[in-house]
Amino acid sequence: MYIKTSVRKLIEFVMRSGDIDNSFRDSNRMVQGIKAHQQIQKSYSDNYKAEYYLRNVTEIDDMEFHVEGRADGLFKVGDTYTIDEIKSTTRDLDKLDASNKLHWAQAFCYGYFFAVKKGLKKVRIRLTYVSLDDYRTKEFYKEKSLDELNEFYINLLKEYISFSKILSINLEKRDKTAIELTFPYKGYRRGQRKMSVAVYRAILDKRKLFVDAPTGTGKTISTIFPSVKALGEGLLDKIFYLTAKNTTAKEAIKSLFLLKEKNLSIKAVSITSKEKICLNDEIECNPNDCPFARGHFDRINNALKDILENEDIMDYDVITSYSEKHKVCPLEFELDIALYSDIIICDYNYVFDPNVYLRRFFDESLEDFIFLIDESHNLLERSRKMLSHEFLESSFKDLRESMDIKKDKTIIKSLDSILDEFEQMYKNYGKKLFYYSEKYNDDFDKKLIILSKKLEKVLIDDKKREDYDKIKDMFFEINHHIKVSDNFMEGFYMTLTFDDNSLDKIFEIKCIDPSKVLKEKYKQAVSCIFFSATLSPMEFYRKMLGAEDSLKLHLNLPFDNRNFKLLATPISTRYKDRNKNLMDIGDLIHEFISSKKGNYFIFFPSFSYLEDIYEYYKDRYDDEILVQERFMSQTDRYKFLQNFTYDSEKTAFLVLGGIFSEGVDLKGDRLIGAMVISVGMPGVSDERNLIKNHFDKINHNGFDYSYTYPGLNKIFQAAGRLIRDEKDRGIIYLIDDRFLWDKYRRLYPRHWANIKEVRDKDELRFLIDEFWNKGD
Repeated sequence: MYIKTSVRKLIEFVMRSGDIDNSFRDSNRMVQGIKAHQQIQKSYSDNYKAEYYLRNVTEIDDMEFHVEGRADGLFKVGDTYTIDEIKSTTRDLDKLDASNKLHWAQAFCYGYFFAVKKGLKKVRIRLTYVSLDDYRTKEFYKEKSLDELNEFYINLLKEYISFSKILSINLEKRDKTAIELTFPYKGYRRGQRKMSVAVYRAILDKRKLFVDAPTGTGKTISTIFPSVKALGEGLLDKIFYLTAKNTTAKEAIKSLFLLKEKNLSIKAVSITSKEKICLNDEIECNPNDCPFARGHFDRINNALKDILENEDIMDYDVITSYSEKHKVCPLEFELDIALYSDIIICDYNYVFDPNVYLRRFFDESLEDFIFLIDESHNLLERSRKMLSHEFLESSFKDLRESMDIKKDKTIIKSLDSILDEFEQMYKNYGKKLFYYSEKYNDDFDKKLIILSKKLEKVLIDDKKREDYDKIKDMFFEINHHIKVSDNFMEGFYMTLTFDDNSLDKIFEIKCIDPSKVLKEKYKQAVSCIFFSATLSPMEFYRKMLGAEDSLKLHLNLPFDNRNFKLLATPISTRYKDRNKNLMDIGDLIHEFISSKKGNYFIFFPSFSYLEDIYEYYKDRYDDEILVQERFMSQTDRYKFLQNFTYDSEKTAFLVLGGIFSEGVDLKGDRLIGAMVISVGMPGVSDERNLIKNHFDKINHNGFDYSYTYPGLNKIFQAAGRLIRDEKDRGIIYLIDDRFLWDKYRRLYPRHWANIKEVRDKDELRFLIDEFWNKGD
């Protein structure tokens, strides 16, 4: 048996103990720790080798340990080699001593690996602490013989051996069953085999792949199955299945259970957010307020052994049940489980968000990952949000009002400086309602960092203040902002908005084009697979998602094209024509839903337009209409959809791009028709015009990038609610003259080639009757 792990994972597993305590302390390390490491490493001479890779293979009790990692530094003085371990801190260097066993342990492992590699009898270990305030350092040295380091390391492995045997057994089972695994269905749907082969080859060749696959192809199993086969063959170490919504995460879990029924033995974890998985009424991650935090690290190893020995697919219910059994924090527990899992199902932000991403994997890991990016059309807008951040002038004013004039003089001074910056920017930019610039205001960041350090001191020293939470919120907002600003480059803008209603000024880092940042993120994986039913036009998404070097695959509809009909009526739904054509559209809706008894979705470009037509419709017709409300919870959404049964005759008025446009799976007669009114263009706004101007400037069609393509994506998503499997039949009815333009038709998926123009109600009635009668 063998096990592969990292020095950090080994040390943390064996030596951790005590409580989880996330009460405020040393938080600036989140922002500046990496920079401090890099600054110190650069300051040394050419003799200093930073991030020195080391690997060791040691056998004990029939277990072969493959352990690897990167020492922060290695240098030689005379005949003596020194391994350097760097740790950043906000504590007073004068008060630091050499008592931290975990810090030394990591350095001892690297020292041992290097001594064995070079055949040295001794090696010197240096522990370097660097102050985050001024980058001053304090160093501690220990000289260790090879025998001393060997004894330390062997004892470490012996502590790890019972757990490592569980991991090794799991790994052997995984590889054996993955190699023997067959496709879980009797046969492939049309396009499924082609997609599975393309995914496998992309992984084998370490390439990116874009797959535009219509709804019903079976994209989830067609990506997971070949990835698991590649995992069993040693082509990768971990699969990240990345989702934008909980519904798609559940589909991934269903696919894994399906493969488990085919005898696959694999460890998979679905990561749930802190807010949802916390077992307490309030999230308080400290030993005083949370029984799960108190002594968590004393119990976590037994919890890990238990769950990894007895469970395969670990979702919310499984994780929380073991958390309660072992009295451990479910959030920290699921993240630890992920370290030892083969498949991690999680939201996009755990990989791409600079404030949330899983540092334990992506900052130090030496494993080979692949990213399976589900519904990847969503990654564009999600990335823009992750890489943007705004500050309201009023938030600084509110904080200033809570300050004590005598006690908080220095904080007030910093706040006044920031408020002056808001006012100065507003004046400099001509007191406009909206201003943008490609140049970033570095002075603003400098003032924020100064304020951050002052707030941090208060948070550490004065935890009983009445405004403590307000100070803490501002501190973390500044940290969030700084992490986002670290990514500022071409495609980012600084904007200043004046709100006429609230009279508030809003300063924002706005990401317009996330492609360059995403491109860097992809380097953390050996292969990235992008897949969706709505990746048209593909060149737009490849450009915007920073994957222009990817392979491409377009798949046809997996079902009989005769199962659906695509109709279009050329009535203008442009804003200036809406009132004029409102009655005609209302009458067409009635004709459409009256043509055959069943359930229908009618999609509108906005709530206001929906409400206008609804008012006309309810006065003219007796049909019962269900209307999407502006604000609906997940429970409301679920109850709404329960109205659509196989025997019901319901019609819903819905909004394009809303909660019912995606992730809704009403199979068979639960939905027989979908009408889409307008081409779905986003409303005109300063932000949309900024996107337009940006892409016009770099010789792309800015209007299409800002308005046309995002609008069409909403259309494809809405239409995709209709045909879900091979037994589904239905009609997609498009209302807008632009749907018949050549410009739009060139952007449609292949199975939309037979779009039929409808001129009047008589022709509509004839075509609908013809379609349904053919199927009888």
